[in-house]
Amino acid sequence: MLKKLFFALIVAAVALSANAEKKPAKVQIHLRNGQVVTGVITERDERVVTIANDADHATYHYTMDEINYIDHLTKKKNYDTSKFRGFIDLGYSMGVGAPRNDYWLVETSFGYAFTPKTYLGLGVAIHDFKPVEKSYPMFWNQTKENAGKRNDPAWRYPFIPFYLEGRYNFMSESKNTPFVSLKVGGTFINHKGFFTSPTIGYHFATNEFFSFNVGVAYELQTADYKLWCQGDTPGAIKDDTGKTYLKQGEAFHNLCIKVGVEF
Repeated sequence: MLKKLFFALIVAAVALSANAEKKPAKVQIHLRNGQVVTGVITERDERVVTIANDADHATYHYTMDEINYIDHLTKKKNYDTSKFRGFIDLGYSMGVGAPRNDYWLVETSFGYAFTPKTYLGLGVAIHDFKPVEKSYPMFWNQTKENAGKRNDPAWRYPFIPFYLEGRYNFMSESKNTPFVSLKVGGTFINHKGFFTSPTIGYHFATNEFFSFNVGVAYELQTADYKLWCQGDTPGAIKDDTGKTYLKQGEAFHNLCIKVGVEF
């Protein structure tokens, strides 16, 4: 399901962004004499505006003294005045090194834009943790003949990190612009550990309701786990069932590609 949504978002983002770039933006020029001219501006400088009129397909030239104002009919969301931000991203994360985990992810963030270029918000994510088979420390007592057992049953459940996100856009989000962001937080459900993720990406201003974002990110996730033991292992802890384990910690490094919507 996540895989289908991920690729659908990519196709939609590319199609809408390409269409927005290729399609000439229509305007209405409101003249001081009360006349309204609808069409596409073909040329413009400090003194004269040239427009291809939709009504008769003729080209007209108007000086700035003749023009009252120009209304852009193809509108995009004005992020300069809209302070609330919401982000929903889908992506795929590929493990780097060992131990290794690959997973699909959903990440959210909601907050406030203090300026057209800066944002700060809070978010929560679901990382559908999928340990690569035969990757230590996912399994113990593993040989070529023996598949081994999971170190900790909690590996079957997703990581759910909570985080603070800061974001900087190189230009106003009312236009297409590159951006950088940083998430810092931790996991407290199923697993306990530290989480951080820097991202570089590109924002596509699509329409007056939402925009698309694509990005590449690095993610660092640490997690505590139980390394099950056999026999009299020094430092081992006994659980309620009488089994013994060592309390261990591990760091997972991942590279991710994300695509999402912003509103």
